[in-house]
Amino acid sequence: MDTAQRRLLYVDGDAEARLLMQELLAPHQIDIVATDEEARVLARRVSYDVYLLASGPDASGLALCAWLHRIDPRTPIIYVSSTGTAAHESRAVAAGALRFLVKPLDPDLLRSTLRLLLKLAEIETRRARIAEELAIEEELTARAARARETVRAARAKAQRSLECTLRMKAYRAFLDAGGNRANFERTWPTVASDADTATK
Repeated sequence: MDTAQRRLLYVDGDAEARLLMQELLAPHQIDIVATDEEARVLARRVSYDVYLLASGPDASGLALCAWLHRIDPRTPIIYVSSTGTAAHESRAVAAGALRFLVKPLDPDLLRSTLRLLLKLAEIETRRARIAEELAIEEELTARAARARETVRAARAKAQRSLECTLRMKAYRAFLDAGGNRANFERTWPTVASDADTATK
């Protein structure tokens, strides 16, 4: 098993099974609780790498499985059943479990399953991080494009305003010198707007 320590949550009403799981998963940091309510409290406060949920013959644990999958869909769930029926497995998978194991647990199977799910979780975390970085990059690119367009529009507006002001001053000076509007228009024609220029 990988030596890197991961944080796991194991839920089982069987005291003996809880002790056994503590030994099997010793390389990792594992929180072990007996009830669904304790599990819900911890899941709200702690970020786990894998959930392991044990269920009795009455299929208890399915509600917790569905709840954990709803609030934390990226964290894999291993569902451990004491019956192992196909119907129970189908219900566990429908509730969000990625793997379905049957008691008594095979230690090697448990470790290999856990190793696989931890690797998948690591890949998913990297994929999500890359997707987030790409989204941020796209947003920054879009913002930069909008900023450039805003600057371009502001410069164009300022240029038109300056040209209009200069034209008005030239017109007044032209009239003061005895000129008329028709002669002024031929001497200093109206500057076309950006929109007009774009359509030509």
